[in-house]
Amino acid sequence: MAEGAWDRPLGFPKSRSHPPMTVELNGRAIFAKGTNWVNPDIFPARVTPELLRPLLRLAREANFNLLRSWGGAIVNPESFFEQCDGLGLLVWQEFPLACNNYPDDPAYLRVLDQESRSIIRRVRQHPCLGLWCAGNELYNFWSGMTDQSLPIRLLDRNCYDLDPATPFLPTSPVDGAGHGDYRFLDDEGREVFEIFQRARNTAYPEFGCPGPSPAPYLRTFIPEAELWPPRPGSSWETHHGFGAWEADPTTWLCTTTLEHYFGPTGDLEALAERGAWLQSLGCQSIYEEARRQKPGCAMALNWCFNEPWPSVAGPCLVNWPARPKPAYHAVSLACRPVLASARFAKFQWRAGETFTAEIWLLNDSPQGVPAGEVEVSLVAGGPPALILRWAFPALAAGANLAGPRAEAVLPAAPAGAFELVLEVSPRREWSSRYRLKLLAGGL
Repeated sequence: MAEGAWDRPLGFPKSRSHPPMTVELNGRAIFAKGTNWVNPDIFPARVTPELLRPLLRLAREANFNLLRSWGGAIVNPESFFEQCDGLGLLVWQEFPLACNNYPDDPAYLRVLDQESRSIIRRVRQHPCLGLWCAGNELYNFWSGMTDQSLPIRLLDRNCYDLDPATPFLPTSPVDGAGHGDYRFLDDEGREVFEIFQRARNTAYPEFGCPGPSPAPYLRTFIPEAELWPPRPGSSWETHHGFGAWEADPTTWLCTTTLEHYFGPTGDLEALAERGAWLQSLGCQSIYEEARRQKPGCAMALNWCFNEPWPSVAGPCLVNWPARPKPAYHAVSLACRPVLASARFAKFQWRAGETFTAEIWLLNDSPQGVPAGEVEVSLVAGGPPALILRWAFPALAAGANLAGPRAEAVLPAAPAGAFELVLEVSPRREWSSRYRLKLLAGGL
């Protein structure tokens, strides 16, 4: 249970508290940093050890420690679990149930009983298995299942009978945990910074921020005649640029969001670059915010890691078959065991406005952090301008530290971008950078 969880709900009669979401590994509570793993290919027979190897290596190199094997996908072949064993990647394994009300009738339950027992017997032998889950989003209004639904009770029973030492969740999300949001800017005008800084979840098993694929990748599968401009009804829609999610007809390309910040886009390279900027910063900020909220929060898993075929845009970090997007590299840095981190309010700032950011040191490692110093600078069309020095004390293993607030008036620089730079001494590898939008002119 998260620290303080037993104090909620207040008063009597008491109902149950939020379910446990903190992973305890070999007696030590860890922060679960990871991702949602989907089918690595639309044809399951092509999911070979050779296909899996570069993808799983990328997951490990992103500083992830947990993969949620999502219930809308297949149960992966043996080579997936063998490689996760070797790489030290925990697996949250869901049964292949998702987003539906699975029936209580005896014929279906017989099939589910047979299939689930086979899955448990096959997977339970692997050290990488971290937890079982009945399936994805089974308690939501579009699925309508409950604790009393017989398929969930059956799966819980089978996991207890055949693998009692491994934890079991009835679904994700459960009370206290959150799925979403999946946009940089929502339909109420809130950015990812506000959305997640206001959230107080025990875990974020799904969240995302979409972005277009790099221009060279798009040219490998979009016909030349359809490359520009992107439009519904073309290959851009077939490959999930438009109409991929009902929240916004322009998802996952999110052209309305791009135009909100940048105005009209003139060419493919500009579209890809601008979208990658938003996705990279959005994903980086969400992982770091989730980490700042521990111990109340204990998990951050983005939606999603990979794609089963070429996509023009989406929240994935790695394009099919194993080509990292720019956001992958931003997330890898956000998930380092130790880093300096900044919490700020928004993406777009104006020259002459007072910029503010809270400075933190995040530590998920099993070792303590020695005392050091963070230098905070702004870079806006010229050399770095130092705005704060923070001499931080030694930090215990697995502990975060909230530091001072950095403030500075943004200079009258040409419109474009500025960077917030956090340099850690003597450990430069813990340093961080954030690229933000700068508007010219006064307030």
